[in-house]
Amino acid sequence: MSPKFILAGTLLAVLALLTSGPSRADVNVDLLYDLRHTIDPHDHANNFPVVELKLFYPRSWGSFLMKEEIDLDGSNHNVSQTYTELSQSIKLGKATLWGAPLFAHLGYSGGLGVFGNASGGFYTPNAVNVGLEYAFEVRKAFCNASLAVRHTSFAKPSYDPMLTLYAGRYFFKYKLLVANSLEAWTTPSNQSGGSTQHDARLSSWELESEVWYKFAKDFSVGTYIRTTRNVYALSNRWLVFPSVGVRYAF
Repeated sequence: MSPKFILAGTLLAVLALLTSGPSRADVNVDLLYDLRHTIDPHDHANNFPVVELKLFYPRSWGSFLMKEEIDLDGSNHNVSQTYTELSQSIKLGKATLWGAPLFAHLGYSGGLGVFGNASGGFYTPNAVNVGLEYAFEVRKAFCNASLAVRHTSFAKPSYDPMLTLYAGRYFFKYKLLVANSLEAWTTPSNQSGGSTQHDARLSSWELESEVWYKFAKDFSVGTYIRTTRNVYALSNRWLVFPSVGVRYAF
């Protein structure tokens, strides 16, 4: 299936949501302060604010998820990078797995940024993925898993397997949320497009761990920790970027 077709399908799903009936979406805006300089001052010059928008729209035939991250690490805290994730699940008729419905999964991610006080810029290459998705519950925790093929628009396009896992649970009458989200895939060690005799594959993954405590009707305070390997740099290093902040739920 063509990556352009997958992206077009995801965009059509977004349009369908916008033109559908009254929304039951969960919408959150997180105002975070990233502490990566405090943790690793050698490689990161600053701590900086981050704005995240998350929208989750569950429906009987599938769910839509959008995540938008805006890093304010530029001069005078101007925008330094934006990153977008979209995903849509579509119920596969009466197909089930262990008694729960099975879904088709479509996803997209990409972004852009600047560096050196906006003297230069870069892309986060477009990636589209298609596969199967499965939602289930374990001890009152909502869980979701998907297995897909990921196409990344490097100079030499790459096709790789991709696994996503999510687990989240509320405690204390929905005042406390504890959640973890994992994305894992392989990526080529040579992304410049040149050919080598042995093009090696590296394991890349990103784990997002968050804890939020609701102290008012629409406001929560909490922490958001991102742990990665071979995502921001192909160094085989584990990078941990903790942040603290406030969440507003619409």
